[in-house]
Amino acid sequence: MNVSPNFSPSIRLMKPYFLLSGFFYIVSFCWLFFMDPLRSFHDFTLIGWVHLYMLGFVMLAIFSAMAQLGPVIVETKHHNVNVFKYIWVTLVGGLVFLLAGFYISVTFLLIGGILVLLAMSLYAFEFLKTLRGAKRETSITNAMKTSNFFLLLGIISGLIMALALNGFLDINPHMFLKAHTFGLIVGFVMMLIMGISIILIPMFGFAKRISDNEFSKSFFAITLSVTLMLLSPFFLTSFLEHSAYFITCIAIVLYLYQLYTMFSSRTKVIHDIWAKSIYVGFSSFIIAFLLLSSYVFNDNELILKLGIWILFVGFFGFLIIGNYYKIIPFLVWFQIYSPLIETRAVPMLHELVPKRLASLQWAYSTLGLILSSFGLFMESSRVFYAGVSLLLVGAVIFFIVINKILKTDL
Repeated sequence: MNVSPNFSPSIRLMKPYFLLSGFFYIVSFCWLFFMDPLRSFHDFTLIGWVHLYMLGFVMLAIFSAMAQLGPVIVETKHHNVNVFKYIWVTLVGGLVFLLAGFYISVTFLLIGGILVLLAMSLYAFEFLKTLRGAKRETSITNAMKTSNFFLLLGIISGLIMALALNGFLDINPHMFLKAHTFGLIVGFVMMLIMGISIILIPMFGFAKRISDNEFSKSFFAITLSVTLMLLSPFFLTSFLEHSAYFITCIAIVLYLYQLYTMFSSRTKVIHDIWAKSIYVGFSSFIIAFLLLSSYVFNDNELILKLGIWILFVGFFGFLIIGNYYKIIPFLVWFQIYSPLIETRAVPMLHELVPKRLASLQWAYSTLGLILSSFGLFMESSRVFYAGVSLLLVGAVIFFIVINKILKTDL
């Protein structure tokens, strides 16, 4: 891989994404204190929180990481990097209207949905144009392309639901709910994580990278499962839904085996903050996978809620935070310090991360995840909020850490 600072946008351009994702990470945990975590998933207060966490934290984090990593992976420049000046503004505006729609009036959902679709379209089309300049096509570049199509289809299905809730379409909006969530969580977020981790784990973890053919098995399985789920609202609903669940399980089992192959091939094992975050993240992934798989058979909403909580906060959260601790220092060092190597002493990469603060963040967040998950399982609001309090402390420390690293760019 030819790593060149010319391939990725400047830290200054992407700084709002890094900081805003950290800010919404804090807000999402604060938000939980004003709602009942034991309410049904059909309750708009819970649905609103899911959108706050996924759009405000997860999506902004993915956009910031992919804007930097995508061009480096395919060894080409951005088609039009300036669109990133507008994507975060449009996305945050759409999120505000969506939250107003969930908590004030469903009328706002339509405005929020249009703004979010605009932001996602800007990101997807720019990224697809950038990928056209790839020097070679692999299953990972195909995963990056396909995930963008699923991103748009997932948002469009959400917009259809908003139209139905506002009376513009005479359909049951709930018929598109699974297509909406599956298209975005599995088709976009999961597919990207699976593809990019095949590169990042060997890069940061001193592991041997698996072959392209190995990952293609997981990629094709995930693509088929999401396609079936997106078709399920229109015909053979029950059959296509269960087929999608089954094929997704196969894809995840294949991916877990690929992870095991990579981690067992490490030439040097360093338990740094990245590694510890990855351990918690993938442990959470396995637990969430088992819980959500069991939900298909027992239809217990508590199991569903616990599985999604661990998937979102444990898997998505820790993977994003852990990789931020690698990606942001690397980009700051590459763009700020690398030109100065021959003229002055420059810090090492690991010296850019305040280790004590990062370790404190990991400890608070890990304890918070365990305690809040136990509270959900026991259906105890008091225990759950105790865990959320620890997660909130961890989130604040995380924001302080990334802000300290990014200050180097000023």
